[in-house]
Amino acid sequence: MRLVCFPYAGGSAANYQSWVKRLPGFVELVIVQPPGRASRLLEPAISTMPEMMKALLPFERELTEKPYVLLGHSLGSRIAFQFAIEVIQRGGTPPLHFIASGSRAPHTPKLSERICDLPDDVFLEKIEAMNGTPVEVMQNKELMSLLLPMLKADFTIADNYIAAKEALPCSITAFSGDSDTQVTKEQLISWSDLTTRDFNYAYFDGGHFFINTDYKNVTNLVSEILEKVHFRSKLTNT
Repeated sequence: MRLVCFPYAGGSAANYQSWVKRLPGFVELVIVQPPGRASRLLEPAISTMPEMMKALLPFERELTEKPYVLLGHSLGSRIAFQFAIEVIQRGGTPPLHFIASGSRAPHTPKLSERICDLPDDVFLEKIEAMNGTPVEVMQNKELMSLLLPMLKADFTIADNYIAAKEALPCSITAFSGDSDTQVTKEQLISWSDLTTRDFNYAYFDGGHFFINTDYKNVTNLVSEILEKVHFRSKLTNT
């Protein structure tokens, strides 16, 4: 079974690499690396959801050829959702389960401040205030000048994309931080509108980036979910 993970705005595959040793042995961790960051830093960053899908869907077969679960954090949850919808629309295999972490349901409007159009210096102040980027990175002006186009592109998607209200044919589990001010409980529970199966949600200690600060508890629950999904899939296939 594969766990396919999508990073948050401004994030990269590195956000999930430490998970490898914490997941069940039957799980193959696959991390999506969008253009404009880390190993793909020299590629142009993408600022619309349709263009993001054009970049990801050519890899549909590689990502979905084995039974798989999708997981994303913040913007990554919404990109993962749109990817799942488009895979299904193309006649592909749906995920066995969907884990939405730190994100409003994608068909609900964004309530937090729009920042993608702000001047660069003000934009970076807003990014720093989110506490998702290491201080040493924020203080490295040369590095931040390289990362700025990717950050602006990611937040352009985050500020503008609202999904159609379409349901996935798999269960959804939604995660949130108990002090996250970016996602209301109503927005979290609205993920229940997007599944024809079961819906559950869980809170963790921390703010919007609880996935980093409380990652042991997060990966413990992810592992429990994967164990249950794996067990059910084995029963279905026997």
